[in-house]
Amino acid sequence: MSVKYRQILEGLKNLGKRIKKRVSSEFLTYLVFFVIAVVIWYLNALNKDYTTDLKFKVKYVNLPTDKVLVEAPGNHLSLTVSAQGFTLLKYRLGFTFYPVNVDAGYSSLRKSRSARDSEYYILSQTISDKISTQLSSDIRLQRISPDTLKFLFSEMVQKEIPVKVQSRLQFEKEFLPVGDIRITPSRITVSGPRTIVDTIQYVHTKNKTFKRLKDTLQVQLALQPVEQLSYSVNEVSVVLPIERHTEASVSVPIEAINLPQGLTLKTFPGTVTVNCLVPISSFEKIQPHMFRAVVDYDAIKDAKDGMAKAKVSIAKSPSYVSDIRFNPKNVDFIIEK
Repeated sequence: MSVKYRQILEGLKNLGKRIKKRVSSEFLTYLVFFVIAVVIWYLNALNKDYTTDLKFKVKYVNLPTDKVLVEAPGNHLSLTVSAQGFTLLKYRLGFTFYPVNVDAGYSSLRKSRSARDSEYYILSQTISDKISTQLSSDIRLQRISPDTLKFLFSEMVQKEIPVKVQSRLQFEKEFLPVGDIRITPSRITVSGPRTIVDTIQYVHTKNKTFKRLKDTLQVQLALQPVEQLSYSVNEVSVVLPIERHTEASVSVPIEAINLPQGLTLKTFPGTVTVNCLVPISSFEKIQPHMFRAVVDYDAIKDAKDGMAKAKVSIAKSPSYVSDIRFNPKNVDFIIEK
């Protein structure tokens, strides 16, 4: 390659470097001045006053102590405000948001003319000054939305209500409860809005499952909460005696009920065999007189001779027996004067 050719290439390279350096420098300078211009414009814009809507969380204070708030206006208020852009920007970015307090005491509430006795309202314009004092001094409050805050209260009442156990019980084979479940306390005092308390028939325990039971169950069960209600206690003691059971069998005479004076009713056979499950501890106590097998005269008085049978039912049995079965269930009969 000739010297002249090399000089030309070298000259072109140097020219390219100078052009590249010039372009980069000019572009960077332009970019810096553009950013400065934007910042100056933005700062200038933030110095101006603007009117906009801001949403604030609301907290209702000084509520009547003799009533329960059932329906509130809502968790937010929309405030139309005027302020410098800097101040509004802080609120928009969430740096200074906090709940505003609304005094909902009797001094602020107005009785509604509605048919609902416990409906009250507050006109937003009447609390404008109190809300303004809770905002930054740089903010001017223009309007509050909604213009009316409506409240629905219910009378606070107390009532004694029975407790009911809500559990699933699974027993080991041959093991069953002995008697009824015992709950202490069996009744509790419930406090809350009358509209809710008057509909409550029972306070239930929280649902719980107990498996493979074969010993007396003794447990503390928490009560199922109900919104807006409070209880005198939050849990109850539950005791359920459990014992191994075995089968017992007795022969019980059949009696007639609703039989007019002067009539005699005879059944064939005259007894039924009763089988049942009984706790082992009570097995020796089981006697025929503890059961009562009956037929009802009123159910058979119009039956034609030989055309019907009398239905047998068990009218009495010990409280601690279960799974009662008897045979026969229907018997022949005659009625004599």
